[in-house]
Amino acid sequence: MSSTKQPMLSQTHAIFRGLQEHLRTALRELPNNAPPRIRDGLVAAHEKLADYYSKYDLSPYYLWAA
Repeated sequence: MSSTKQPMLSQTHAIFRGLQEHLRTALRELPNNAPPRIRDGLVAAHEKLADYYSKYDLSPYYLWAA
């Protein structure tokens, strides 16, 4: 973290990976009888993070921030 206690642009990949890992864990621990909407929502959130991750990876801003 920066001295201002705000996330920095260079930390974005780590944040995305952490969020995706949290979602994977939630999916693994979800009981089989959980409502399908919950599972679908977790999968959709994971896919959206993957989309953001790949778009950010293509951005020139990450190179500048790293």
